[in-house]
Amino acid sequence: HTMPAPSVATYAAAVKVAAHTAFLALVDGGSGAGLIRIRDSGDVLLAECTCSDPAGTVNGTTGTLTFSAVTSDSSANNSGTAAYGEICDSDGDVLLSLPAQAGGTAVSGKIVLNTLTIAAGGPVAIVSVVVG
Repeated sequence: HTMPAPSVATYAAAVKVAAHTAFLALVDGGSGAGLIRIRDSGDVLLAECTCSDPAGTVNGTTGTLTFSAVTSDSSANNSGTAAYGEICDSDGDVLLSLPAQAGGTAVSGKIVLNTLTIAAGGPVAIVSVVVG
């Protein structure tokens, strides 16, 4: 079976399953749960949320990695407008950065927050994280 001529990089599902399974193992590696740090466009840390452990599941057919519920940060570090999030292992090593988006439904390749406007000391909730 051949794949159609792509306009962007196109991976076979088996490759995505293997890659995202390995990526998930990195997020889950270390002594505790992975972290998601939310930052503004100037790289200021706004909030830090804790992943489930294990952090999520990989769809065995499509290879899509869907993060399980992420624990909200009950007290944001700083005020600002969320621009992106960093998916980190439990040691805080950055594994993947994804753009942030406000909304109520999952969007592949984005960290979806309930709002992009974050107030210091206020709660920050991640709605969804989907990779691939």
